[in-house]
This record gives sequence, C-alpha cells and structure tokens, in this order.
Amino acid sequence: MANTDEKHRAAATCPRCGEIGIVQVWPDGTLQPLGQSDFCECSSSTLRVLETDADELP
Repeated sequence: MANTDEKHRAAATCPRCGEIGIVQVWPDGTLQPLGQSDFCECSSSTLRVLETDADELP
C-alpha cells in the first residue's frame, strides 16, 4: 500500500475541452501537470483524475 504522504502520478482530463494528460497528485489533492506549466488552453483550472498509478492498486 502506498504512503498517503507521498505524491503520485495520475491520468487527468480537462472537463471543458477533454484534453488528457499526466499530472502529479500531491498529498493535499493539488494536481500539477507534468512536463508543462499549463494542462490545456482552457481557463478552467479544475482537472479530473481518470486513473492512478498501478502502484496505487490493491
């Protein structure tokens, strides 16, 4: 089982445009796009996590 105090990667999508990418999920729930400063061109900052690392699975 993963330590909940650690960050992990997840697939996420922008609910406005549908763009999909990889984000870093911080212990406080903050999502940070990997490899870019912005996830997409939308002004929406609300991303939705699609799936987590395989390490997170039971």
